[in-house]
Amino acid sequence: MKQTTIILLAMLLSSWSFGQEDEAKSRTKVFTVFDMQIEKTVHGDGKKTWEFSPKHKTFEATEKEKKHNKESTDLSFDIGINTWLPSGEAPKVRPWGSWNPAINLRHAYQPSKNFELNTLIGVSWYNFKFEDRNLQALRNNQGIIFEDFDGQGVKSKISASYLNLALIPTIKSNNGNFRLGVGPYAGFRLGGRGKFVYNDDNGNRNKLFERANMFANNFRYGGRLEIGVGEVDLFLNYDLNDYFQKDKGPKVNAISFGLIL
Repeated sequence: MKQTTIILLAMLLSSWSFGQEDEAKSRTKVFTVFDMQIEKTVHGDGKKTWEFSPKHKTFEATEKEKKHNKESTDLSFDIGINTWLPSGEAPKVRPWGSWNPAINLRHAYQPSKNFELNTLIGVSWYNFKFEDRNLQALRNNQGIIFEDFDGQGVKSKISASYLNLALIPTIKSNNGNFRLGVGPYAGFRLGGRGKFVYNDDNGNRNKLFERANMFANNFRYGGRLEIGVGEVDLFLNYDLNDYFQKDKGPKVNAISFGLIL
């Protein structure tokens, strides 16, 4: 009996020893797939086990960083008027009716309390309505010409549309009630035309269109100023290049200003 007991104890100790040795031989690998953490364990006896758990972030921004590192994307609208700096050959532009609407996708990144970087991509329209209602803009092979219409003119204008990209660094007051931004922009022309409206001898209104582009430059570039006070935001765009293509029209630079909504 005593001999049997000794043999059983020896077998149990041997089994426990091998178990310890098997555990010592187990190996664990940890890796991640997307946001999932995976643990693979190979035990000493050859068996494998897998554990899956969400990946934990090792960094958490401070409250100050959370407050200032803000990003937002939304639509904004420019509602303004156009004019140009004329030479002696350019017709005078009537402000009322020379509208400058624009639709912009605006992305704002605010890395600090007093600084914001705005990126704008959008479409804008130039409309230049002439003071002289009888002055008709026409296109020929040499360029754009302005002729007096023999009749009763009602409205005369030329227009062009552009796809634009702007980068506006902006400084802000502590409470955000004052904002000042200045930056560059560039645009690519999408289209353009001329329009002339007149009354005939019977008093009927008629419209004449120049369907082709009126020699507006294919590219535009310049500087944009944005000023905000409280809930009101204003803009001013100034083209550094000529509005018309070289030797195709008078040398003028386009200016637009108005409200940002």
